[in-house]
Amino acid sequence: MRRWGSIALVWLGSLALTSPCANPFYPTDPSLRWRYRNLASQEVYTQSFSPLGPSALLERRQFANRSEAVEWRCTPTGLQVLPAGEQPIPGGQARITRLVGVVIPAAEVWRVGGRWRYRYELRGRVAFFDLSGHLEVDNRIVAKEWVSVPAGRFEALRVEASFKGEFGIRLEGRATYWFAEGVGVVKQVSEGSVGGASVELLEFGRG
Repeated sequence: MRRWGSIALVWLGSLALTSPCANPFYPTDPSLRWRYRNLASQEVYTQSFSPLGPSALLERRQFANRSEAVEWRCTPTGLQVLPAGEQPIPGGQARITRLVGVVIPAAEVWRVGGRWRYRYELRGRVAFFDLSGHLEVDNRIVAKEWVSVPAGRFEALRVEASFKGEFGIRLEGRATYWFAEGVGVVKQVSEGSVGGASVELLEFGRG
């Protein structure tokens, strides 16, 4: 019985590794926890994942006074996320209605020289006007290098992302991400009108 139990564990482990939700540079294991700090606001949050089925995940971010959750879809080409609710943009609010492409690509893209694009369709309001528009993100893996953050020193792939779009006004921005294999994002620095927050990893582990 013990031998068959070992075989079953190996088989289940191989299923986990080949799951469309498994990604070497964006791990989604439910037992893992990440603590990040926003470099602008100094706000700290904990990130975790829980499965919603064989091809969907719920990502939770727990702040001191609130929590946020988004659903990820897992596909053979990578991970997709469609943030819910209104997102702030310069002069107004926008809702993401459609995603073309993947936000986190499949394993074979994760090498220096790797590149992927995705596009969000937007609807919302700027000043008194109801508008539709889009935001395109071009990601390039430009280097493999060491980066130090409070959680430690990691060998990571540096991803340069450029954001361009139209929504009554021109949307643009840049972000640099450092992804460590088996850990995920260890640091992000953003600039411009879009691109997200600048964050660094404080802690990473199980529990």
